[in-house]
Amino acid sequence: MPKAPEAAPPLTPREGGRPRVGQQLRRWRPSSRLGRALAALGAVALVVALVLRAPSAAHDFARAFANLHVDRLYWLAPALVAEYLSFVAFAAIQRLLFSAGGVHPPLRLLLRLSVASSGLRALLPVGALPSSGWLFGEFRQLGIDSPLALFVVLASGFVSTVCLLELVILGAAIAGATSPVLLAVCFVVLSAGSAGFVAAVHRLGAIERHAAGRGAIARALRRLVRLASGVARLQPGWRTGALSFGAAAANWLADLVCLIAAFALLGVAIPWRDLLFAYAGSQLAGSVVPLPGGLGAVEGGLIGVLDLAGVPIGAGLAVAVLYRAITYWGVAAFGGIELFFLARHPLTAASLDPPRS
Repeated sequence: MPKAPEAAPPLTPREGGRPRVGQQLRRWRPSSRLGRALAALGAVALVVALVLRAPSAAHDFARAFANLHVDRLYWLAPALVAEYLSFVAFAAIQRLLFSAGGVHPPLRLLLRLSVASSGLRALLPVGALPSSGWLFGEFRQLGIDSPLALFVVLASGFVSTVCLLELVILGAAIAGATSPVLLAVCFVVLSAGSAGFVAAVHRLGAIERHAAGRGAIARALRRLVRLASGVARLQPGWRTGALSFGAAAANWLADLVCLIAAFALLGVAIPWRDLLFAYAGSQLAGSVVPLPGGLGAVEGGLIGVLDLAGVPIGAGLAVAVLYRAITYWGVAAFGGIELFFLARHPLTAASLDPPRS
């Protein structure tokens, strides 16, 4: 039977009728001990659960790779084609955005740059920043002016990110992860927020007029507006914007085909209802974690959602390993090779000229 807590000492008039901080902490000490004990117990339970599931997970992992027979290897073809098409779709986003500035680089050239920048993203921590900077530098070497080059780099990332968030919401709706009303509200907020952001960027002149004060914040805002004004003057229009979002969706969905092929290669049952949510959620987690290519976060998110969908942890781990072998390690290898060739043979303005027949 637990001991009753000791009575608090009497309050003195100098303390104004309130206990001292030390007395308050002593009063909460039993509950804090209880919290630490519960936290430790939860951690131990988690470790025990993982240890208990480890043998079955290892068995499922080995059994999944044992299903990788020669007669299933034909699934590699659609996986590799789909990954290639995902890069083509991303290059198409950039080409559509370049058209807003009157520049029409060859799709093959943008495809090479897309593969190389993806390889750089997979090799470096917080890879989106250095790969975007490198891509901007390559566009400048092609003779493209800075505002247009910066616009394409930023706008392609914006379109791709918004499309991924929409796929997360759509996947959650299909999987029945939460209330349809909440998902509808999230979709409306995301769409309205994205449209509002684009509209605000196109009205930087009005923002600059409103920032007419002499304060430090007003001066900083005017400098930021002037810096972005060269980028904001490029307005691709609704048709180009819609086509860009369509290409972004094709980029993500083609990569999803690689995940489906990984299931088929290993003979693991595909949880169709939860597949889009697992894929999009893992990609979103990988984009947030500052590790090369979201290493660890993509795999962990994918395995976790698949486990909730009823896929054994070992089988989910096998699928994640095979999927990432194609879409991460393969991309890192080919991207590194492309970076090597681009370093040996730098791009010039002549590379924008279409090849002569």
